[in-house]
Amino acid sequence: MPLRALTTEGQVQSFELDSHAWDRLKSEYKALGLRMPCCDSAAVPKTSKLGMFFFAHKYKGECKTAPESAEHIYCKHIVARAAMAQGWTVSTEWPGATPDGEEWVADVFCQKGQVKLALEIQLSRQTPEETRARQAKYKSSGVRAAWFCSEKSYSRSLRDDRETPAFLMMPFTVGAQPIVERFSVPVHDFVVGMLSGSLKWDVPERVVHIEYLDDVCWSCKRGVKQVFGHVVHNGWEECEEDYHGWHERHFTPHQISAALLEVRCLFSDEELSSYGLNKLEEVRSVKGKPTTPFMRNKCIHCGAPQNNWHIARQIESREAGRTGLLITDRTYKGAGLWLFANGLEHAMS
Repeated sequence: MPLRALTTEGQVQSFELDSHAWDRLKSEYKALGLRMPCCDSAAVPKTSKLGMFFFAHKYKGECKTAPESAEHIYCKHIVARAAMAQGWTVSTEWPGATPDGEEWVADVFCQKGQVKLALEIQLSRQTPEETRARQAKYKSSGVRAAWFCSEKSYSRSLRDDRETPAFLMMPFTVGAQPIVERFSVPVHDFVVGMLSGSLKWDVPERVVHIEYLDDVCWSCKRGVKQVFGHVVHNGWEECEEDYHGWHERHFTPHQISAALLEVRCLFSDEELSSYGLNKLEEVRSVKGKPTTPFMRNKCIHCGAPQNNWHIARQIESREAGRTGLLITDRTYKGAGLWLFANGLEHAMS
């Protein structure tokens, strides 16, 4: 269900038309020789149950292109209109190729002068490696690219990356405005801001605070501090605010594993032990069988592995001892993060 079709006079894009122009197209499309851009077969203009305009194959079975979900089409429509509102020339389902002949098709292709930008909607599962490979194609073609992803797109939490900007959208339904989670900003407004200079890359110096849970090791029965995350802030007042609000957050084993991976990037086992905290380990197999890699605590006393599900349950039910923040008095130059103009962390320059 693309938003673009070809005619004998050029191309037509559904997101550029109002209801009157769309009705006129529906009455005249046969004379225009309307064709699908993916396979050049006959196309017809259609309107979804929620009033969204799109093009469909006139006959089924002629195209091998994978069908797009209603949510994917809806997001493309929002992103395309936002870019168009900022004065960019916009085309959806736009084909291109690298200098070496590797082909690509951009969900939303934008151009202003010599600047070219691809905006990708990624709602199906895709590994970070696949995303970086597709990003490399755009880069070698002289095209910048940014990604808007769903929760199921990645097996791990998205990390801020200047070379491959990717932003997580909260779950949404067609007809409701998708929200960029890290900024609590509607996707339309975020794209407008991104294209008008509100999205900036920063490499700040921050103080790190480690989040831990007072608990008891299941094996040796001794007290342990289970690590489950970290907070990066400018000072104690902001940290204290997070400490008092920890119980309002939701934790899952997957989220704890992703958070531990970030802690591992900042602290060695020796540093964690010096603070009285458990060591961390990455697990790639369980009982000799390969598994999806995940991170977990190891008891500081006996080295017994600690269960992320147990830690999540302890935090949620508050059955364990004091859950708090260890002040490390350590500053570091972060790998960088996106800042948005509304002041919320994590916003393309």
